[in-house]
Amino acid sequence: MSEAKNIPLLELKQVKTYFKVRRGTLKAVNGVDLVIHEGETVGLVGESGCGKSTLGKTILRLYRPHEGQVLFRGQDIWSFDRKQRKAYTRQVQMIFQDPYASLDPLSVIGDAVAEGMDIHRLADSQKVREDSILSLLHQVGLNESHSDRYPHEFSGGQRQRAGIARSLSLKPQLIVCDEPISALDVSIQAQVVNLLKRLQRESHMAYLFITHDLSMVRQISDRIAVMYLGSIVEIAKSEDIYLKNRHPYTRALLSAIPIADPAVERHRTRMVLTGDVPSPVNLPSGCPFQSRCPYACDICLREAPLLREIGEGHMVACHRALENLPEWEAKRL
Repeated sequence: MSEAKNIPLLELKQVKTYFKVRRGTLKAVNGVDLVIHEGETVGLVGESGCGKSTLGKTILRLYRPHEGQVLFRGQDIWSFDRKQRKAYTRQVQMIFQDPYASLDPLSVIGDAVAEGMDIHRLADSQKVREDSILSLLHQVGLNESHSDRYPHEFSGGQRQRAGIARSLSLKPQLIVCDEPISALDVSIQAQVVNLLKRLQRESHMAYLFITHDLSMVRQISDRIAVMYLGSIVEIAKSEDIYLKNRHPYTRALLSAIPIADPAVERHRTRMVLTGDVPSPVNLPSGCPFQSRCPYACDICLREAPLLREIGEGHMVACHRALENLPEWEAKRL
């Protein structure tokens, strides 16, 4: 296999994205390492405010990292010249969280879908442009009549489909999906996830799927990265995150997933975290999770754990990841 084939589609190396605020420096993304391969879906999960969306926008060049590198096919995206930057904006697209706010209310859906094609001058004629619009709408389950309608005439699910069509118009190699289903009804969420999976099979593009919903991300992800306070604390194959997780924060997140069976849900116990999430402006010393972790010991207070491999493709940032820890004192809710 050639060296070129071993280069991942996207690689983040110790990426830190900081912001100056009145009280000091807000460390939104604090030393993230992550790899995404062609045709792969990596789920990125964590509580609100942990830095997931900031990481996605850093990948899109909307935020410049304070430190570290974002490599696309082995090349730092901040070393690109003007021509390379334009090519990068075609190859990496985004699906936004809010289908209501991401579409111009004064533009018909057809023009919204064609916006990228118009900017990059991909259509040689008006007929080619119209044919491309209709083809994209059909791909996402919309029809020809939708092209001339305005966003307010659509449901939330239809708007999100239009947003997906717009992202597909440039034939990207990677799409950053920033909470693409959180604003939708539960009945529509599965439809959008199935649509994304089908489109991936057809075009072999990669996804970074950002969400706080661990129950849904399992359905679409090949690997899942768990983020806490700007850092990735565990990353593994999707099934390993659910069945072989080793970080206490991952266990707490999984414990919060509702169970559909009322009889089981009524008698289940949950691993409840105590204390507040520390401020990203004033991070605790040592492990960022130590103030809420029931297993924290002296080394956790002194040293921040490194993300280390404990199994094939399974990495954990925890000093006690390999220990046989006692059962968490769970609570019945």
